[in-house]
Amino acid sequence: MSEPRPSSENLSGLARRPHVLWDMTFAVKSLTGTRVFAQNLFDALCAQSAYELRAINANEITRAEKTGNVLTGLRNWWWLQHELPHAVKAEHVALLHCAAYLGPRHAACPMVANILDTTYLAFPRDFDWKWRFYARTLIPPTVSNAAAILTLSEHARGEIARAFDAPRAKIKIVYPGVAAEFHAAADASTIAALRARYALPNSYVLFVGAQETRKNIPTLVHMLTRVRNEFAGLGLVLVGPRGSGSPEIQRVVNALGSRDAVREVGYVAQGEMPALYAGARAFVYASKLEGFGMPPLEAMACRIPVIAAPNPPLPEVLGDAAYFAPDDSPDALAQALARVLRDDALGDVLRARGLERAREFTWARAARTTIRIYDEILRGGRA
Repeated sequence: MSEPRPSSENLSGLARRPHVLWDMTFAVKSLTGTRVFAQNLFDALCAQSAYELRAINANEITRAEKTGNVLTGLRNWWWLQHELPHAVKAEHVALLHCAAYLGPRHAACPMVANILDTTYLAFPRDFDWKWRFYARTLIPPTVSNAAAILTLSEHARGEIARAFDAPRAKIKIVYPGVAAEFHAAADASTIAALRARYALPNSYVLFVGAQETRKNIPTLVHMLTRVRNEFAGLGLVLVGPRGSGSPEIQRVVNALGSRDAVREVGYVAQGEMPALYAGARAFVYASKLEGFGMPPLEAMACRIPVIAAPNPPLPEVLGDAAYFAPDDSPDALAQALARVLRDDALGDVLRARGLERAREFTWARAARTTIRIYDEILRGGRA
């Protein structure tokens, strides 16, 4: 039997789907959280079919290189204030969604902007000069002009409201999702192959994130030295690109004589991450400040116990599924890690709770939340 053809009424309804233009220009410059959130949310929205979406990227149009120089900064500014508003008008866009903090001062339609955190204000050393300039000159008017700001946690919502004197009602929380590949159990042969490829120790605790000052990685090196007498051969594996905190990490590693115990593998493609998580004895996170903190949830999805410092917004994100140290000092983290490694029953509880917690965060849910925000804006209500 042939499938029924859509009625003319249904076809008309599809034709009338509002057009949303996503500006990915600044999101694609990130290798980590900002880009991951933007791309996954965009893909999930496309799957929902409630809106007609198109992504646009100035770097593809101008063939600009990511050089980080003054010319690139000026080109980005010109795009944001002139060419992007022209594209909005030319395409008769219903909504403009700016994927990474920065939006134009004027657009011919309502604007939504992703502002995932305020770490650039609290830890300016973690960002280059261009981003510090943008934070002073372009983010404040973006917050002011947007119909809605999307952020990742209640803590980030409060920080954005305070930093930019913005009404909390305009700042909406869209929790990100844990990608499906992290929920699939990695087999022993895949784990062993990846361990050999990256020359990982047989027993290791894992950290995932850029080597930025706020990530507090030197504290993890100190933590490791405090537990190695009891857990001989235990290593610390650092996954993520180098950044502002790299010189201090190297200084601490050398001062403590931990070169043989700390393995830096740099940036790793997402497809390899589940096996890296699954091969770890535990995941440790002591970041001073996050917009959300995705790596601990990914570890939970891979059935790995998580030890965390109680810094915001980790208690909000991880709930009772992580083992929280009293603070982010080396002694407190070492005691928490040792407790988890000693107690198999506690580890099993953390694995079960973590897996359940990770399942609460899906990109489909993030898309549904975003669609409700779009709907409110286009109906003329306040987001």
